[in-house]
Amino acid sequence: MLATHLITQLTRLLPDKSCRFAIAFSGGGDSTALVHALKDHPQRGPVLIVDHALRTGSDTEAQMAKRFAQGFGYESHVLTWRHNSPQTGIQDKARRARYGLMGQACRRFGIEYLLTAHSEDDQAETLLMRYDKQTDWRGAAGISAISYAPVWPELAMVNICRPLLGLSRQKLRDYNKAHDLKWAEDPSNENREYSRIRARDYLSSHNALKDELISAAKDLQAGLSWEQDNLAQELKAAQFGPAGDITFLRLPSCEMLGLALRATGGNGAAISRQRLRARYRELKTGQLSAMTLLGGQAVRDNQNWHLSRDPVAVTGRRDKRLKPRAVTMTLTPEQQIWDGRFVVSAKREGYEIRPNSGLTLERSTRLKTMLASLHKSLSPTCPVIISGDMAYACDEVSQVEVKSLVETRLKAALTRNPL
Repeated sequence: MLATHLITQLTRLLPDKSCRFAIAFSGGGDSTALVHALKDHPQRGPVLIVDHALRTGSDTEAQMAKRFAQGFGYESHVLTWRHNSPQTGIQDKARRARYGLMGQACRRFGIEYLLTAHSEDDQAETLLMRYDKQTDWRGAAGISAISYAPVWPELAMVNICRPLLGLSRQKLRDYNKAHDLKWAEDPSNENREYSRIRARDYLSSHNALKDELISAAKDLQAGLSWEQDNLAQELKAAQFGPAGDITFLRLPSCEMLGLALRATGGNGAAISRQRLRARYRELKTGQLSAMTLLGGQAVRDNQNWHLSRDPVAVTGRRDKRLKPRAVTMTLTPEQQIWDGRFVVSAKREGYEIRPNSGLTLERSTRLKTMLASLHKSLSPTCPVIISGDMAYACDEVSQVEVKSLVETRLKAALTRNPL
């Protein structure tokens, strides 16, 4: 039974029985089976439905999905994407918006686990698309059953759980039919302009390929786990600082360097391993003593290596070719993600967060002391709290909570298990 399968998977994926989970519900066949099968689960939380507002009638369909979930006793929320009718890159933009809305809702509800209905067929389609893009062996290991914030920073502080990853799309449709459940088919599933639909069509006429792709992925997952275990051991010697920085006592390995730059840079983009390897060789041979990549920077100081946010990415370039990214943010009681590196909130109004670079206000004694203790490369991108005409260190204002996401994110990249 599907319910029994899900109980087994969630017991393995969730850390304990006190964790509530939300469910991403589209009204499609896979998520319909997921919502129905979990209707009696004691840890179930809200159902989140995203209306992308990209075609006429999507709001009606979202409300139908809401009523379906409510019919089984779920707390249900429709989250609507407000946009200006994008004409290019629609699928990617819609995906980021979808996860952004659901990530924000999960943080608001205090939920760290979001269940999606990715199936075995989704795994095979993803693998085929990755091979088409000449993925390396890590990408060929496929989608994990659980991953921390795979879309960044939209899903910061949220783990995506995929308990249906080992079941076929047909089995989920069979479950729906057996329980007389109706579901909607997304018209975009017929649009062959999308690479996923082309991959789906190809696999439908090459049945053996699906099994071969998934079998190879399982073998590579073992290799990925081995690499992650070794990187986790390497990370034990690192020190995490208040500026969202990391200090290594020696040049980290190439893979660790890439992951750490991605985390300290607050960036969600994929790592260009070709570029990373080329720059790494220059660092290792002493041709370079500093480098930037993915919005992060690595700077050598004697034998130590300081990894932090790239100051230029924060402040922008003088020639205006690169605009500042880390802008001043007004703090609210709701948790917000600042610069892809920190989660911030304030119990009352009147506070802002911004980078230290270019600051003209008077700094508190505590902030001056903290900045003086940092390596000079870290000071410009260090977050500071503004109240009135004074700037404070993040840890000295009782009404404000600032938490670095760098350590959690980096450690999450080194495990295929939940955090």
